[in-house]
Amino acid sequence: MLFKNTNQLEKTALFLCIVLSIIAFLFPDALTLQLQPVINQSLSLLGAPFFVLVNVLLVAVLVIAISPIGRRKMGGEQATVEFNLFGWLSMLFAAGMGSGLIFWGIAEPALHTINSPLKAELFGDPQSSGLALTLVNWGAHAWALYAVFGLVLGGLSSRSGQSGDISAPVLSVSQGLLTENWQIKLSFTIKLVAIFAIFFGVVGTLANSTLLLRKGLEIKLGVESALFSGLIIISLIVVLYTLSAKLGLKKGIQALSKLNVFIAFALIVWLLIFVPIQPIIDTAIGGSWDYIQLITSGTWHFANQLNNPEWANGWTYNYYFWWLAWGPFVGVFLAKISQGRPVWQYILGVVLVPTLVTILWFSVFSGSAIAWDAAHHSGILEAIQSDYTQGLFVFFEQLGWQGAVLVWASLLLLLIFVATSADSAILVIRQLSGASQVKSWSLYGWAIALGLCGYVLLVQNNEPLNRSIAIVGAIPFLVIFLLQLIGFVKELLSETKS
Repeated sequence: MLFKNTNQLEKTALFLCIVLSIIAFLFPDALTLQLQPVINQSLSLLGAPFFVLVNVLLVAVLVIAISPIGRRKMGGEQATVEFNLFGWLSMLFAAGMGSGLIFWGIAEPALHTINSPLKAELFGDPQSSGLALTLVNWGAHAWALYAVFGLVLGGLSSRSGQSGDISAPVLSVSQGLLTENWQIKLSFTIKLVAIFAIFFGVVGTLANSTLLLRKGLEIKLGVESALFSGLIIISLIVVLYTLSAKLGLKKGIQALSKLNVFIAFALIVWLLIFVPIQPIIDTAIGGSWDYIQLITSGTWHFANQLNNPEWANGWTYNYYFWWLAWGPFVGVFLAKISQGRPVWQYILGVVLVPTLVTILWFSVFSGSAIAWDAAHHSGILEAIQSDYTQGLFVFFEQLGWQGAVLVWASLLLLLIFVATSADSAILVIRQLSGASQVKSWSLYGWAIALGLCGYVLLVQNNEPLNRSIAIVGAIPFLVIFLLQLIGFVKELLSETKS
């Protein structure tokens, strides 16, 4: 192994993450007054070019799926499949973005419907375009980005996928240019930045999820102490994801992921029983058609589709850097659980299946909520406008005792989803730092650090700030990602010629 001092890497990364969390707790104004403007400026500069790159990557993975490379196996020809299809799909979906679907399932399409950012002359139906824009943020592009990370680290070339080593593709680019000593330092830096990106990307999700869980307890149980209830919720999540990470992939992460999928689909079926289906079908068809229009033409010149191009900085571009922050851990995780599968199957499983589930999820939840509000004037959209954590609860409260069941099931699902993302992240962070098989203290250290930083953000009670913090590590990681792509392509071309 090129990088030997793994103990130093983990101690450095853990120390810096905890110190940054404490500084943020002691000086919270620095987050909003100093850090957030820098992030906004970075998104204004880098957001649009990165979005075009992700469009290119989406096309690239689809081409790879039907090319001769698509017949290769993840991890090499000797690799064998470890997880069955259902377990594999459950884990990749839960790790990728499951908790966000609960948080935004009703709220985001509703917000984009109320005040559509897309030009009316291009997209005439606000509800369809609202769903389409949500799918641009959560659909095929995001999963294609994850799929690329998994391909780069999945052992398709002899070097660029070495045991999920996130620095190997970059070292391939620098081979012959740097001495071994400098390559060791480069590997250290790459892994450190990747750990930062993973850590703060998951922290943003943890804080957002706790906001919704806290709102649920406030509405259903009348809990008035927001900070105390938030502390209890985060503590429960920390215990859950620590236990899952301790149990490992099969007994912990896979079991929780399967439970997530069962609950999620039970929620959809239960909701479909008690609300009119026709508005959901109309929303799904109209939103999917507008989505196809956007991804085939509009997303390549996205600013021309928007009433205000600056809107994308706070939403779409922010999301994509969030996915980039999650990319290192989701990519390593996907590479780990996908060994032995054909590349074409991997791409279909990672890109197509989650996209279809995402369309179904947003169509059912937003379509039924918006239709219900239009028919009953129940104030769902007004509640979302004032506080988008309320939409889910205001809607379900209209459904009587069934709604109460749906509320508690949603909160349970959100709790488990965020735990399955965090436990996967901890597994990958420890693998990157070389601690996955040694010194169990590091597992508890990372678990507590995630919870501590999540609580620091919760105290701020600022969802846009959560999204900004989530991409702190992603912005510098963009350079590493570009070098990874160059190294990966270089290795594939070299092996193809030989």
